[in-house]
Amino acid sequence: MFQGSHQPSLNPDADQQRATDIAMENVRLLTGYLHRHAAERRRRPGDDLLSRLAEAEVDGERLSDEEMANFATILLVAGHVTTTLLLGNTVLCLDTYPEARAQARADRSTIAALIEESLRFLTPFAVVDRVTNTEVEIGGQRVPADQLLTLWVAAANRDPRQFPDPHVFDPTRDPNPHLAFGRGIHFCIGAPLARLEGRVVLGILLDRFPHLRLDPDDAPQFMPSPTLTGVRKLPLLLYPV
Repeated sequence: MFQGSHQPSLNPDADQQRATDIAMENVRLLTGYLHRHAAERRRRPGDDLLSRLAEAEVDGERLSDEEMANFATILLVAGHVTTTLLLGNTVLCLDTYPEARAQARADRSTIAALIEESLRFLTPFAVVDRVTNTEVEIGGQRVPADQLLTLWVAAANRDPRQFPDPHVFDPTRDPNPHLAFGRGIHFCIGAPLARLEGRVVLGILLDRFPHLRLDPDDAPQFMPSPTLTGVRKLPLLLYPV
């Protein structure tokens, strides 16, 4: 259905590996910067999030500088990349399913459900990692305590036992118990903001660009990562032919 020259792959080629190496180096630099910034805020607190993290306590324990830096990194990445992917994915779905686009233009109250289906259909964070607290049995398999698990929530969001016609983009899907924001105590703290941003931005796009559509002569390119689902390049046309 969607085509492009940068398809996700578990067996990256040289270009994908090079992109991964660059990304990891950027992460190292960002983490180092935030680590130094966290240490400075511990010495000289101000009216900012890192200072609040430095002062926070749970059962008498405070976060280390490394934990503060990791926390800040997650907030930066999760608050920026995921929303960007959500918006690009939703525009891509609307172009591929013109009946859904027409419905959204005719009735803006349908946008909220459309965003939820986009999150299910093209889950921005396709994979999450979790560590078991105790030994548990999953699908007949015994998993020991303190075991790191990689969970493919994007696959769960296409589970036919939970979603009729899971490979069909259906904004009228109800219920839609997708796992794009996680579940339980690990439910994404930014989910309400991401949903709000998606509804607001999509409404503005539909208002300002009534002829918004993909460029048929310039195919979208996907993120070269198996853990993220979304476009890195999405050429659009704004005016009628």
